Amino acid sequence: MTAPAPPQQQPPPVQPPPATADSDLDSPLFVTAVSAALLTAVPVAGVIAALKVRFALSHAAWTALSGVLGDVMAMPPPLTGVIGAASAQTSRMNTARRAQYVIAAAKRVMGSMRDARSQGTPALAAMRDQLATERRYYQQHQQAMWDRAKAAGMIDMEAAVHGNLLGWAAVGGKRGDGRTTAACREADGGNFYVDDPPDIGLPGIGPHFGCRCSAVAPWPGGRLLAGSGARRRR
Repeated sequence: MTAPAPPQQQPPPVQPPPATADSDLDSPLFVTAVSAALLTAVPVAGVIAALKVRFALSHAAWTALSGVLGDVMAMPPPLTGVIGAASAQTSRMNTARRAQYVIAAAKRVMGSMRDARSQGTPALAAMRDQLATERRYYQQHQQAMWDRAKAAGMIDMEAAVHGNLLGWAAVGGKRGDGRTTAACREADGGNFYVDDPPDIGLPGIGPHFGCRCSAVAPWPGGRLLAGSGARRRR
């Protein structure tokens, strides 16, 4: 008589992969929390203490963040005021970009410390050197924020004269001047709502870094650029 086959063993349940160390750095919630912290007058130590309540990071990550936050909070963005819809949107954009910079810079500082340890060199010295480099990067970041704020102010001034619907003008028009991007040439001659911008963004701000487009009076019979006015159609 043949012995019965042993019961088939069930495979163990699949376990979720362990969370990557410092994965909170990539969380949108962390970006939001850093953005909010940058709008306060709380000292760096207080910001770090508040973040530690909600997020779990390594000692190296907190050390890097502390160093970067110290420099960024010591160099606040220029005060431009909010004069209209474009400026309000750009102010929010600049706040988010500033937080994203803090996190990206902290990752670079962490990388420099990790490389130093692997090479047997002092990690703190590597951190100081990288922070010095980051301060130069942040000056460029500040200039970009200022350029966006100036462009937004120009749009709001046009809106004060012509209303919420404005026209898009690219340098050189549809032909461009050799530097005008294809996206900006395509947008030329179109119209957009300042408070409900098109998918491409706002002229001088959204399409790409260094955009030279401008807002003008609405083009008679001009098409509405894709995405603009979407909230009005809901």
